[in-house]
Amino acid sequence: MKNLWQNFNIFSWGLLGATLVLQPTVAQAQYIQRSFLNPGFESPAFGTSCYIQVDESFITGWTTSHSSRQGTRSCPVGIYGQAGKIIEIWTTGFNSVNTATNAGNQFAELNAEENASLYQNLCLIQNETITFSLLHRGRNSSTTRDVAQFLIGTSIFGTFSTTNSGATNPPVAGNGAGSISQSSAGNGWVRYSGSVNYSGASSNQDVGFKAFSAAGGATIGNFLDEVQFAGKPVLEFTASSGGAAESETTPTTNPPKLRIVGLVPTGGISVPISVSGTAVLGTDYNTTSGTSTFNITIPAGNYDGSDGTSVFTIPFTVINNNVPQGVRTIVFTIQTSSSFFTSSTTTCGGSPTIASSYTIYDDDFLSGKVWDDADNSANNTFTNINTGSETGTNAGGLLNAILVDSNNKVLKTTPVAADGTYTFLDVPFNQSNVKIILSTTAGTVSNTAPAPSLPSNWVNTSPLTTATFNTATNISSKDFGIEQLPNTNNVTGSTTTNPGGTNTVQVPTLSGTDPEDGNLSSGNSFKIVSLPTNGTLYYNSVAVTANQVITNYDPTKLTVDPNIDGATTITFTVAAIDKAGKEDPTPATVTMPLTALSAGKPQLILVKRITRINSQNLTSIVDGRSDVSPNAANYVASPRDTDDDSSNTWPTNYLRGLINAGIVKPGDELEYTIYLLSNGLGNATSVQICDLVPVNTTFIPTAFNGLTPNDGGLSGADQGIALALGSSTPTVYLTNTQDGDRGRFYPANETVPSYCGANINGAVVVNITRSPDLPNLVKDFYGFVRFRAKVK
Repeated sequence: MKNLWQNFNIFSWGLLGATLVLQPTVAQAQYIQRSFLNPGFESPAFGTSCYIQVDESFITGWTTSHSSRQGTRSCPVGIYGQAGKIIEIWTTGFNSVNTATNAGNQFAELNAEENASLYQNLCLIQNETITFSLLHRGRNSSTTRDVAQFLIGTSIFGTFSTTNSGATNPPVAGNGAGSISQSSAGNGWVRYSGSVNYSGASSNQDVGFKAFSAAGGATIGNFLDEVQFAGKPVLEFTASSGGAAESETTPTTNPPKLRIVGLVPTGGISVPISVSGTAVLGTDYNTTSGTSTFNITIPAGNYDGSDGTSVFTIPFTVINNNVPQGVRTIVFTIQTSSSFFTSSTTTCGGSPTIASSYTIYDDDFLSGKVWDDADNSANNTFTNINTGSETGTNAGGLLNAILVDSNNKVLKTTPVAADGTYTFLDVPFNQSNVKIILSTTAGTVSNTAPAPSLPSNWVNTSPLTTATFNTATNISSKDFGIEQLPNTNNVTGSTTTNPGGTNTVQVPTLSGTDPEDGNLSSGNSFKIVSLPTNGTLYYNSVAVTANQVITNYDPTKLTVDPNIDGATTITFTVAAIDKAGKEDPTPATVTMPLTALSAGKPQLILVKRITRINSQNLTSIVDGRSDVSPNAANYVASPRDTDDDSSNTWPTNYLRGLINAGIVKPGDELEYTIYLLSNGLGNATSVQICDLVPVNTTFIPTAFNGLTPNDGGLSGADQGIALALGSSTPTVYLTNTQDGDRGRFYPANETVPSYCGANINGAVVVNITRSPDLPNLVKDFYGFVRFRAKVK
């Protein structure tokens, strides 16, 4: 890492020691910036004797004006993205260019691929004098100088011209800058140092360096390293107030603290502090000097404002005693100094917090906290109230803690704070059998105590009155537990078809909210307060009873079976239960409008397959698709390609067979199966299927001779048709003639039903529905018609 303190050894406001490193961490975004971060371009480290062009986001602290493009590299790229507004970093030794003496391992090239700028956004204070320093070196020529400019905003305050051998032109100061000195830094580098009188308004300004020209052209030149620019540091108190009990003799809870941002020179600075207030020095507290003024020393360093490195606690001690003294305040005030500015550390030029008060609370106290006991861990006791991430509460500012004596008279009364804490100060000693109550009504000292109470929608998880106890010094942890009740949402489901019979309908998802638990639904608990009068509720297929509590609620398991097969509206009530086991006292209503099943429209899906060639059964399951070549074995034209999809309610692996069986030869026997599925919202009636025998084949009339059962056809007649109803195998075999069964084969050119089309090679016709045994097909009914044909 570079020893950047060397850069400032000429600064008029103080010498910086060579043993400290001017390399702060990246400042937290909420604080102003008063000096350069990553001034030596050492972060991140890229490797040895190489270069890399990376997006500006990877170079800590720095921003560039360079246009966006894809960078190049010889260094390993690692995690660093190269596409973007590039900054070019070299490591020492690359192309025989080394860093200046004791100047670390890395430096930047302003001319990555064009005349670009590198800058940071710093807070400048009006009329301040700022010191700066930088290392500059040319790249391409020992005679022609690379030229860079130092800017604040768009104003040029310095121009620097350097060759690759360290030859220079005198640096040019501008716009109120003082004279600029220069000195050789080794390896062709020159260090330029000077100061700027800033007269603009206090504000954040872009401060940096711009390539003006380079001996090698716009894409080569202007090496930059070890840059710094700093005025006096800025400081203020981190908070305007704090305090603790007097028993905290070395304050640690929230003592006054100084926050500093900026560069502190070698030797550090002293911050003068004065004290005042109602607390008495020597009686209530002591300072390090024993007087009302003392100094805080801030060591040398580059401070970014972060809590871990830039905050200094004011040292003082509090005197503890057993004398009731009430509340006392110490006011710490920053006095003026030429070593720093008092200004906001979060807003550039903003008003500072120059005074911080510290309140000493008498430690002769009695205190406790009201917890929002979201999980009811107290369980009506005073133990185990606070668990997990539970917080304190005052129930919206409506609670009071009241200390009551043995005669039920008020000794002390105080509002509960927003964080749930309460404290009684100057509590009388040795009072026997006192108790504390919580109430929405404030007590009046010496009057009868009000009744314990809570605001609307709050319930107690511990008692609202403590057990009796005796007062003494410093009693704490008299805690209470309360929590808010949940609220259940009314739910109205979308209009759904009444499935009829014993079929069930899923109940719309139950939901609610709870102030502590958030949204309530799946995985929470709900109580079924009242049941529907026109249906039966089931949870996980078990009938629900009134006031049943469903734990770990799964929305898919709560269903209802309407006991009216038609249009109706089912209603019941439900109450959410929160993690504390508390129930919504005002149940919500679930409403489910149902329409009659008859209002549905029937629909029949047909899928045809070749299920046998000669004696070989074809058992493959093929998905018909329209997004493949028409010559593909699974091609089916849209929209029929989706008829065999699993989104339809076909039985699993039911649609066996091929769409295209490939090449066959004369004499081969083919078996055709026409699968059917009732897939509409209503029952299908008068269902007849006609399938034309494919051309170049001949219907085989005896394909199923001798197989039973039959369907009432003529005894001894040929059977060339098989029918399956709700089965994966044939349930009946049909004759080819017009007789008493469902089936008939029409030879070629014989008149067929009009829905068949032109009968040029024979047709198979089957009446699927028939009264009285199968008058209609209900939803999801399935089956098939099957016949065989011989290739001509």
